[in-house]
Amino acid sequence: MQAVSVSILIYFALLIANCCGSADVHVNSTFILDSSNRVRIYHGANFVVKQFPWYPPELLDPNYVAELSKSGLNVIRLGMMWSGVEPQPQKYNMTYLNTMKKIIALLESNNIFVFLDMHQDVLSNRTGSYDGIPAWLYDRLPPPEHPYPWPLQTAPSVEKWFLGYFTEACSHAFQCLYNNTAGATDAMGNFWKLVASTYKQYSNLLGYELINEPWAGNYIADPLLLLPGIAGAINLQPFYDKLAKAIRSVDEDTLIFYEPVTWGVRLNGKYFGSGFTHVPGGNDYRNRSVFSYHYYCTILSLEPVPGNTSIPVFDRVLCDDIEGPALFSSVQIDLEQLGGSAFLTEFGACDDDFPTCDDQINWSLQSADAFLQSWTYWGEFFNDPVKFKSLSRVYARAIAGRPLTMGYIASEKHFYLSYVIDKSIKEPTEIFIPSVQFPKGNYNVTVSEELKWRVDSKDPSVILVEPSDGIMNNQDKNIIGSISIFPKN
Repeated sequence: MQAVSVSILIYFALLIANCCGSADVHVNSTFILDSSNRVRIYHGANFVVKQFPWYPPELLDPNYVAELSKSGLNVIRLGMMWSGVEPQPQKYNMTYLNTMKKIIALLESNNIFVFLDMHQDVLSNRTGSYDGIPAWLYDRLPPPEHPYPWPLQTAPSVEKWFLGYFTEACSHAFQCLYNNTAGATDAMGNFWKLVASTYKQYSNLLGYELINEPWAGNYIADPLLLLPGIAGAINLQPFYDKLAKAIRSVDEDTLIFYEPVTWGVRLNGKYFGSGFTHVPGGNDYRNRSVFSYHYYCTILSLEPVPGNTSIPVFDRVLCDDIEGPALFSSVQIDLEQLGGSAFLTEFGACDDDFPTCDDQINWSLQSADAFLQSWTYWGEFFNDPVKFKSLSRVYARAIAGRPLTMGYIASEKHFYLSYVIDKSIKEPTEIFIPSVQFPKGNYNVTVSEELKWRVDSKDPSVILVEPSDGIMNNQDKNIIGSISIFPKN
């Protein structure tokens, strides 16, 4: 492992970073827009390694990355692991940083975007997990009143790892992080400042995700923190403002992704919502902020039913008719209040031991389409033909106007899109059509008279849609075009 001091590393990182910029995108009216003002939709996956060497080796394989791109995945949520970056205080692991550069560059050459996720689960190996924050930082925090795993009698099992959040040791450490105890927030700000300085040069860098699934804080000292709105207002928002300030000191442009506590996206309001009143850094950054959220149906997470061939009726109603719709609606309300965009950064996380896995995945995919949301899947899929086919679906990755409806009915292989055409946009709408769904171009395309289409000469998996010649002189600003794709008979 090659390590250098923080001052030298930041100096050279800043020299490199100032030469050019990250992905040229911004947010407007809840959508992520590119430099041509097309709405961008992202479909992708999580790649997070929670132990040494902290990076996914498969993303160094050109053939693997090329296959990802061919499948239609155009974004990766990449674990940027603090313990990998800073194994000792202010001593940075150049081997890891340079390996991540190689990964990002390979993704860039395959037209795959990336956002960097400071991932953690239960914060530390001292509290039953891995080192989401470096061990040296946890060890310099003051100890909790009771040792781990109090108030639990025994440490949680691997299957119930999330119960570790309820230990005083974990909750106390999170509170120390939020309160800048022993300089914890400052240390994390320096980590993000270094990451931003090092990687902002890449044209496929979409954003920085401040922290994965943040916990509420020390709920034992203050039980009101279990109300997500209270935790968001008291702990997370001030914490995010400080981290955003560190990033913005070296990178004003790249998107910042931020999460509420995981149970803060089912309802809204002062006590049961996210608790945020502004995006990280304040309202001036609405056009550079993305609300990150996850969806795992609670009852299926707590009470899986391996061996069943379908989700029990009661569970399905709770998931598909109550909790799931509440989550997507809650996110929309947050966006109306906060500004910025939103992104479903985790869903899935089920395996073949649970035969209802495909039902859960497809419900989430259909809902994300209905709400025009981008997503990154969590879990193994590349070597699973069923999951791979589900995730490799028809979608509009760039829309030259304001989208109204989009969906893909997997059982019928039917895709549809409607949008208000923006004739001032010079670049076409791009629709990806995966060969795994339509081998040898076995599909028909129908467009309304306002549009015309052609196959992209550079990529036969993409069709390009533009305004028809007949509407270019029409002064109406609310012309709606529609597209339908379905199999040939």
